[in-house]
Order: sequence, then structure tokens, then C-alpha cells
Amino acid sequence: MLVSRTPKRLLDRERTTTTAVVIGDRVRVRPTKDGTGVIDEILERDNALLRGAAGGHRFLDVIAANLDLLVAVHSLREPEFNPARLDRFLLIAEAAEIPAAVVLNKVDLVPPEEAEPIAAVYRVIGYPVLLTSVKTGAGIDELRCLLEGKISALVGPSGVGKSSLLNSIQPGLRLRTGEISDATGKGRHTTTTAELLPLAGGFVADTPGLRELAIREVDPEELYYLFPEFREYIPECRFSNCTHRDEIGCAVRAAVEEGAIAPSRYRSYRRIYDEVDALARTY
Repeated sequence: MLVSRTPKRLLDRERTTTTAVVIGDRVRVRPTKDGTGVIDEILERDNALLRGAAGGHRFLDVIAANLDLLVAVHSLREPEFNPARLDRFLLIAEAAEIPAAVVLNKVDLVPPEEAEPIAAVYRVIGYPVLLTSVKTGAGIDELRCLLEGKISALVGPSGVGKSSLLNSIQPGLRLRTGEISDATGKGRHTTTTAELLPLAGGFVADTPGLRELAIREVDPEELYYLFPEFREYIPECRFSNCTHRDEIGCAVRAAVEEGAIAPSRYRSYRRIYDEVDALARTY
């Protein structure tokens, strides 16, 4: 592997992201006399996993590029399952057109009658869903098969067990793991930078725990399309410009009332709509 540096001309050129080169990027490198290299060109990306930069910065953070799969990980306990947060990760995958899967971790801490209904919400949408436990080994082989031969990213809040899952799949990784804060009930950060790790015949990006996801680059009027289960009902709405919030004759709201769309997903939609609408007015 050739250690390469990014020239100042690439760093200083006009851009909208905080970093010019990210993990997963395909680049052209020119070898130098000292045995290292210089990145001459960043090739066009197939996709990019984005979030808003910290502090409301006008730039975006690119977490990883050219992914075959995004695995959204959340624990069922410690920290408590937060469907709104999981939905945000899936929305970002949909916006980037990255295939996504859901991992519900620490299944050993909840009874099956609690875990299965949560999994069913996402399975009926069409997402592959794995119930995993590092402690019991549940779902670890299935997760290894899911990642095999792909360039993937595991994303999720701190403390949900991303690094522990990767260690279980490939113990030689020896990634740092952490405990849950008693004060906040949230995970402490153990992965501090994103890394692309060889695993299961492919590569996986072990990303820092993401507590805040500012959603940008999404038009509020097109947000509904990023919720796959909404799509079949859109043509049935009375108004072509329906926002699926308060309009009369909204087929999406009717589907929620009939139980065809999970109320938790619809609540996420409304919350995120308000956020992206406010962001659109700001930027």
C-alpha cells in the first residue's frame, strides 16, 4: 500500500465538504522519489455518505464514498432503541442511493416479543434486518455473510456495539469498545476516526458514533420518496403537491391510520420534514 498525501491544490479548491479525500475514494496517485505518493485526482464517486458538519457549518461531512451497503446499527437496550434516529440513518442511505440493511443489536437484553415487532417494521418495508448479540453470538454469522465481498459502512450512535460486532466477525481487528455512560444513558465514543478495514473478503468502514445528523441536500417536497413504504400511496393522494401532513385526501395518512404504514415511521417523516424545511430556508 502506497502512503499518499493530498496536495494543497486539491484541499484549497472550491468545495462544499470539509474533507477533499475520504475513505472509499478512488484516486490516481503519482509515486514520488521518497517512496510515498501524491494524489493527483479524485475520481468521480458512485455515491457518498453525507452528514451536516458539526456546529451548523455550511460545509458537509463526507463520511465514506463508493459504498455497496450501509448497515444501520442500533441497540435494543443500552442505549435504548430510538426509532427516529434509526430512520434518519436509513433516510441518508436512501438519499445517497446506497442499499441499506438494519442491525438490531443486544437482542439478548430484550424478550423476543419486544424485538420481533421492531424488526417487522423494517422488514415489511424491504430492508434486510438482523437481530444480533455479541454475548450469545446470535446473528453474527448472518452479518458476516451480509458484508462478504462488499464495501460497507456500519453507522449508528455511540454505544450500540458497532466495533464489538466487527470484533466478533473478525477477532483480529481488536477494535476498541466502550461502556454506556450512567449519567446520559448514551454511548461513549470509542471509534474517533473512520477507517476502512479488510473484512469478510471485502472492506468495512468503521465510523465514529454519530449523535447528530443534520440532513441537508434534501428537498422537503421530495422527502416522502426517501420513505420507500410511502411510494405506492403517493399517486392516490387527492392533491399532486400533497406534503402528506395535513391535507385532505392524503393516501399516506390514510395508510397510517389503516396500519399499512408504521406510526413510528410517519412520526419520523413529520419530524424530519420540519427539519429539512427549516434548513432549506436557512441555506
